[in-house]
Amino acid sequence: MSCQERNRHKGLHIRNGCMNIASLSRTKAKRVMGIDASTNSIAFTVFYNRKPERWGKVDIIGGDIYEKIGDANEKIYAIYKQFPVDYVAIEGAAFINSPKVAVHLAYVYGSIVGVLVAMGCKTITVPAMTWQNFIGNPPFKKPEKEALRLEYPDKSTSWYSTKTRAIRKQRTMDIFNDKWPLNITDNDVGDSLGIAYYAYNQLTRRQ
Repeated sequence: MSCQERNRHKGLHIRNGCMNIASLSRTKAKRVMGIDASTNSIAFTVFYNRKPERWGKVDIIGGDIYEKIGDANEKIYAIYKQFPVDYVAIEGAAFINSPKVAVHLAYVYGSIVGVLVAMGCKTITVPAMTWQNFIGNPPFKKPEKEALRLEYPDKSTSWYSTKTRAIRKQRTMDIFNDKWPLNITDNDVGDSLGIAYYAYNQLTRRQ
């Protein structure tokens, strides 16, 4: 039995050959937002019609983490009301050595996701490495690490880690500034652009 025959047998009307399972698993969305959040800010980019339409960054303000949670609630609500979208992808939290920081970040993430879901917006988290690999900015491999140590000898492990992170964040901005005339200079906004680009092209569909 052919693929088309199997689909007809199941009551599925498929044109032009077999069903594309990968396409069906994607969420239909015209406007897609990528978010890079921390306990201090929310950076966002909205993709529409295959290109970035809006982007920006707002600070999260508060005397303690609980005030910041409330402020994050208000800020993400205002962002969503001003730039309504069908789908949001937020970068998943990376491993953090400090348990306190990890908990505070989880509070803020939960606050942001909770508001979006309550407003009826499909929201997911995306691992940093997933979208970074997709845009062509993967983690440093051994040759790049060795080249960095040759260029900057006798530095601490934490220094090399910080420098690598800065280089890769600049690469992300360069990728999109070269692709479109954007002039993005904030690396958090650059990351939100990468997240939105990945979600628009890999997680969602227009039809």
